[in-house]
Amino acid sequence: MRASPEKTAVFICHCSGNISEHVDISAVKKTLKSEGISVFDYEYLCSSQGQALIKGKISEEGLDGIVIGSCTPSKHGTLFKKCIQETGLNRAMLEIANLREQCAWVHPEKAEATEKAISLLRGKLRRLQNVEPLEEIKVDIAPQALVIGGGISGITAALNLADNGISTFLVEKDSSIGGQMAKIGKIFSPDKLAEECAMCSLSPLMNEVAAHPKITLLTWTEVERVNGSAGNFRVLLKKKPRYVRDNCTACGRCTRVCPVVVENEFNCGHKDKKAISLRFSQSVPKVYCIDPEHCLQLNGEACDGEACGKCAEACRSGAIDFGQQDEFFEINVGAIVVATGFSEYDASQKPQYGYGIFSNVLTQMELARVLGINGPTKGELLRPSDSGRLSDADRSGASASGASVSGSSVSCTSVSGACVNQNDNLPAAGVPKRIVMIQCVGSRDEKAGGSPYCSRYCCMAALKHASLITKKHPDTEITICYIDMRAFGFYENYYRAVQDMGVSFVRGRPAEVVEKPDKSLVVRVEDTLNQKRLELPADLVVLSAAMLPSPGTREIAGVLNLSQDENGFVKERHSKLKPVDSSVDGIFVCGTAQGPKDITDAIAQAGLAAVRARAFITDSPKILENELAAINQLLCTRCGVCLDCPFEALSFSESGRVVVDPLICTGCGYCTRHCETGAIQVAGFTKTQLKAEIEGVLEEGDLLSFVNSGISALTCDNIGNSVLNYPSSVKLVRVPTGLVVDRDLLLHAFRHGAASVLFVEDPPDNPKAEIIYPLVASHFEKLKEELGADGSRLHFKKAYVPNTKGLAGTFTTLSREGEMIK
Repeated sequence: MRASPEKTAVFICHCSGNISEHVDISAVKKTLKSEGISVFDYEYLCSSQGQALIKGKISEEGLDGIVIGSCTPSKHGTLFKKCIQETGLNRAMLEIANLREQCAWVHPEKAEATEKAISLLRGKLRRLQNVEPLEEIKVDIAPQALVIGGGISGITAALNLADNGISTFLVEKDSSIGGQMAKIGKIFSPDKLAEECAMCSLSPLMNEVAAHPKITLLTWTEVERVNGSAGNFRVLLKKKPRYVRDNCTACGRCTRVCPVVVENEFNCGHKDKKAISLRFSQSVPKVYCIDPEHCLQLNGEACDGEACGKCAEACRSGAIDFGQQDEFFEINVGAIVVATGFSEYDASQKPQYGYGIFSNVLTQMELARVLGINGPTKGELLRPSDSGRLSDADRSGASASGASVSGSSVSCTSVSGACVNQNDNLPAAGVPKRIVMIQCVGSRDEKAGGSPYCSRYCCMAALKHASLITKKHPDTEITICYIDMRAFGFYENYYRAVQDMGVSFVRGRPAEVVEKPDKSLVVRVEDTLNQKRLELPADLVVLSAAMLPSPGTREIAGVLNLSQDENGFVKERHSKLKPVDSSVDGIFVCGTAQGPKDITDAIAQAGLAAVRARAFITDSPKILENELAAINQLLCTRCGVCLDCPFEALSFSESGRVVVDPLICTGCGYCTRHCETGAIQVAGFTKTQLKAEIEGVLEEGDLLSFVNSGISALTCDNIGNSVLNYPSSVKLVRVPTGLVVDRDLLLHAFRHGAASVLFVEDPPDNPKAEIIYPLVASHFEKLKEELGADGSRLHFKKAYVPNTKGLAGTFTTLSREGEMIK
């Protein structure tokens, strides 16, 4: 099927000046009209009026092919496809030229941007003349959902889904749900000056999750692998052994007789729990868990000269089971919600503040645990040096997340099988009289080891703790050193209330913290408001550490093949239009897995993620939008070479034909390189289509880049989003992966003016790319050999979303080299 030029029209969006201020649309229209192409332009093609214009022209002029010049297709591609389908056209009859991110925003010279826009539209027009209709493949959506992460966001999302009739699996890697919110004693709210009990809000929700008939709670469980596609995800889970069966009654006898004391992650590294324990007293499920690293029985170590097993002896319900092993099982879900939370910045990366060096330097999360009534000091505000906890040696092994501290000065001896804290007889310590809080530790920091963004919750956390301490200990002097206090919206009322309490504020980032022989501290800072250097005495220094993506967030983004921003948070598809949709259809993100935010915003976003997931699941059957491998049975010789698919998506049917499983095929194009007859091609990316687009976009001396349609395409868009520049002689052509590019296609590009060719490929940091990347790299090297002398004109680049500057620099360098060749 061909879209004839006389039956094809181009529609150009002004995009409220984003395109029209950089591209001379009148010149573009004049040029294309001189070539016999109908051209229309409108301020906002994505608006209802803009879509009405497109539909009207299709009907009036009998158009069978549409090219839209607008923003990136990842933003409104689906919208425009629906628009033309409503007129009866196949979605393949639409091509979108990215005139914003890959033209207007990267080429500051209007003349260059205009010429580039014309070439991009020509490429799409030629491509459209070689189009083949795309078959609609419908699949039933699995009526279950998976929520990954059991913090407040994950709990909220799971309950919203379940309350709306969706059977939901809630997976949590820890032994209990609750997440970081469970560690916080009191929470602030936008509409209250009083601080609320965090557990009073959280605990009922946790128990509701455990009792909900539509929720399957899977704690101590991790996601190992995800296969399938949107609407039919096959998720392999690994349930770690607790060594305690579910018939545990949580009586506590086991923990009382256990002779081993270990670090308590929940209490930020205090060594105050046993090798068998609950994560915290309100844990859900309320089933004890054995730490396999420290259990004497599991490690074959002796206790009092014989095998331990004291917990098993004490357990009256027979719940202890030292023989438990990892369990693997697969679930099938239609949608996934990622709510994997955050980690606290490792403040030891800022040694000038003494974290991990001086015992009386804490983070806000550690202070929250100290102030919590279920914390290590039962809510008493004590200096670590006075309480005998968190000594200098304790901090030296602080983890990368900054949320736990290894080691402890608390010692434990076994007396009749019980643990005795050697610090129980310490004299009572006084309350710190001077406290200095340092804001933006690791946030708003462009230096090495820091993060450039604002973590949003830090200022309010400092104000909350200052309020709590002042109310309980009015004689304590508290000073907050800040860059800018950020109490947005109604939180400004809370800020004023804390000021009225007498808390002092110094505008300036402290230079260093110094310790005196008596363990007291001095904070050296310049007050930038009066330009005076100050030395603030302190008994306790509290660091407001940045909010970072948790290790689980980074891991699950790789497993699910999700795009991440430059800081490692899961990237939403569009911050305004689709704020909880990830880069993969059917997968949604919420809470601090998506970016820094407070509890209020995390809960609100989790509710939206649940609504989006439910809408996706109930829209069954679903039409697959992915371009998949298609087989021309007339050309297929049934040789079977293509069955060597890395994803095992191809097989022989009962009739002997080669068939493609649409739920497994990724459209990578690996099979196309092996098919000598050309019977297999990726739908939407046939060789004739790619050749046609190359002919349209290229001019003599250009750099042609074949860009992977996944993370690589997003990285290219982000160059424009970051207002970075590269020469207009760089022409980008989107492909499923570099595997569809063969020697014939490269020679075609060279014949039509390409000075050099760059492959831009997704990095091997997710299960799919781990398979594809080495195949593309190997294919690339083979192509260089096949091209002989022209092999030096081929280049290869991995594209990471954070490295937009690097990719723009590569474009610029190779383009200049091409100009020299020209």
